[in-house]
Formats: sequence, C-alpha cells, structure tokens
Amino acid sequence: MTRSYALLALRLALTIAFIYYGLRKLGSDPRDVAIYEAIGFGQFPRFITGSVELIGAALLWVRGWRGIGGALLFVTMCIGLTALLLWVGPPYWHMLVLMAGSATIAVAYRKDITRRLPSGQ
Repeated sequence: MTRSYALLALRLALTIAFIYYGLRKLGSDPRDVAIYEAIGFGQFPRFITGSVELIGAALLWVRGWRGIGGALLFVTMCIGLTALLLWVGPPYWHMLVLMAGSATIAVAYRKDITRRLPSGQ
C-alpha cells in the first residue's frame, strides 16, 4: 500500500515538472531558446522535446502505459543531459532528479513495457 502511494506521489511530481518544462519549451521561454541556440541545432528540437515531455507526462496516468511513459521521459532526459554536458554546461541537478524519477517509474511499471514487446515465437 505504501509503495503505491509513493509511486502515485512520484508520478504526480514528475507530471507537474514535465508539464512545466514542456510548456516552457513550447511557449518559447527565452531561457530554453538560448539553450537550444547554444546547442546549435536550431529551434526545431525544442518543439519536439516539449511535445515528448507533455506526451510522456500524460502517459504516466494511462493504465497500461505508465512504464512506457516513464521510459520515454527517461530517454528524453538522457538525451537532454548529454546535450547539456556537451554543448551548454551546468546546471545539471534537475536533469538528474528527473532521470532518476522517470527511471523509477519505468522500472516500477516495467510490465507495461514487456507486455508490448513481441513474444519470441
């Protein structure tokens, strides 16, 4: 019972964070525009990332898709952290926290992922 409440609280916190960051990217916040300019690929990846963050946040609440949402957000944060490390610089702490939370959800709901994999027949 305690585990389910902890996962519920984690999903809620991740949803709030990813909706915030996703809408910030899609809303052309000057901080995000500057980050994507520093990366050097233009602004198109910002719209992709913001959309993926919003879709992933929504999937955290769809039964049977929670693990996939967590995995999608985890991969997004891995790519984002790599971009920050290579081209932009600190701060990184929020990326690490979001990665850990997303990975926790992906592992906790891993049956959502394995259920959709093709069987080895």
